[in-house]
Amino acid sequence: MLKGRRRALAILFVPLLISAFAGLVWPKALGDVINTLRPAEDGLPIDKIRLFKILAVGTLAVLLGQGSGLWQALGTIALSNKTVRDMRGMLFRHIQALPVARFDTMQRGEFMSRLTNDIDMVANTLGPGVLEFAGSVIGLVATLAYMLYLSPALTAVSCVTLPLTIFSARAIARVSRRLFRERQKTLGEMNAHVEEMISGQNAVRAFCREGAAGDKFVRISGKLRDLSIHAEVIGGFMWPMMNTINNLSFLLVAAAGGWLVLRSGAGGAGMSVGLIITFMGYARQFGRPVNQLANQFNQIQSAIAGAERVFAMLDMPEEDDAGTRVAQRGEIRGAIEFDNVSFGYEPDRTVLDNFTLCVAPGAKIALVGETGSGKTTVINLLSRFYEPASGRILVDGADVREFTKKSLRSCMAVVLQDTRLFGGTIAQNIAFGKPDATREEIAAAARLANADHFIERLPESYDTPISQNETQLSQGQRQLLAIARAALSDPAILILDEATSNVDTRTELHIQQAMQRLMRNRTSIIIAHRVSTIRDADRILVMRDGRIAESGTHAELMCAGGIYAGYYV
Repeated sequence: MLKGRRRALAILFVPLLISAFAGLVWPKALGDVINTLRPAEDGLPIDKIRLFKILAVGTLAVLLGQGSGLWQALGTIALSNKTVRDMRGMLFRHIQALPVARFDTMQRGEFMSRLTNDIDMVANTLGPGVLEFAGSVIGLVATLAYMLYLSPALTAVSCVTLPLTIFSARAIARVSRRLFRERQKTLGEMNAHVEEMISGQNAVRAFCREGAAGDKFVRISGKLRDLSIHAEVIGGFMWPMMNTINNLSFLLVAAAGGWLVLRSGAGGAGMSVGLIITFMGYARQFGRPVNQLANQFNQIQSAIAGAERVFAMLDMPEEDDAGTRVAQRGEIRGAIEFDNVSFGYEPDRTVLDNFTLCVAPGAKIALVGETGSGKTTVINLLSRFYEPASGRILVDGADVREFTKKSLRSCMAVVLQDTRLFGGTIAQNIAFGKPDATREEIAAAARLANADHFIERLPESYDTPISQNETQLSQGQRQLLAIARAALSDPAILILDEATSNVDTRTELHIQQAMQRLMRNRTSIIIAHRVSTIRDADRILVMRDGRIAESGTHAELMCAGGIYAGYYV
């Protein structure tokens, strides 16, 4: 891919050289035409053959310049879109490799904004601007060299305004860049708010918060409007200011050239009207890159602001994984041990405090406790979404840090309280963890999960498409699909996190039957509050303040009359 990109750049470099050559030829041809016509003023014959050759060369230069410009435009469009596609793919892959903690601290709308708006800003400038400006720079170098050859004195006059140009451009860029950067940040905030409100529309309506949501959107949108106006207005000063400075330079060259012609006499000291006309054409080209920069200044500033946000995300460290051992799904027995594990999501707040737990292969362990007691944290650490501050977590006697995260997670399956289904068919969602599964394997997993009875009643059975909002399926049906997904992956360790908390009693019975079949001969960790879900667990652990406060079977804990019994009195 890199080799192809270099070849494309090399091909596009050709029209840049042609344009630079054409830019040198036509001003020279214009000056030669004037010098050729001047003898007529003194009654001398005009060299028509020379005049024809000059006009032919000038016309050819113009045609070559226009043709190379078209070639460059078409090539730039193709190259820029391929580059943006690669940038977007690179950013998306990087996001997939970020630690889970990053998703817990950053809004999803912010990720989406950087993948779409910020990269679009880069694309809008990368397409029409970069190679055109590069061509102008090439032409600038060639023009400056030829200007020095023709007249060092007039070249010095052309550069008189250069310090003023640099100073003014830097002053405007310093202010506008800050505004454009803030604008992109505010745009990300607005997208994050929109995504949050739309995804949580049911809660917004239920609590009558439409007005508050709208007010916040208007406030962010108003801030975005003000920043956009200020950034565009300040950036808009660039073009008229650069144009004025360039016109001033043009006038200085014309005045200095006329003075030199008058002082030296017609044709004296190698100075002629044709040479002045030629030099004025080169002086105009000398300011062309600056004019182009001024014309695209706001767009370039937006692209820089967008690129900064894109590369800031690319600079975020990926999920660290020092493990080298591959956990084979068929070889993991499922023995789990937490050895004096301590952990906190924040440095000054401990969630697990010297937590110790041993789970035998194939055992069913239930975790119960108040919110914030550390139940879900146990699952997060076991899955290596986070790493413990101290202590060890062992699977089959080996520290989990020895395993690669991907292989370790492939030996586990999770059924969450809120099931996430993806765009596609019923079969594709069941096979999400095993994309190469056959239709027979998918159907067998659905039967194990008690999901086959409602799937077969759907219009297209297993090929029924699921929309992103999943409104055609009930919560219980989604949970059954999640259980089928877990069953198909055939995990050694099964994690059930409040899998029956959002369903009715009848659906709960179907889910429990499916869960019992799924947990057979598998190490299972169940987080639940309903007695019906955890009654048959081999051991129930009551967690409080990051420690195990009580442990035993359901009958033992009820007889003890402690914390667990208090939950169900």
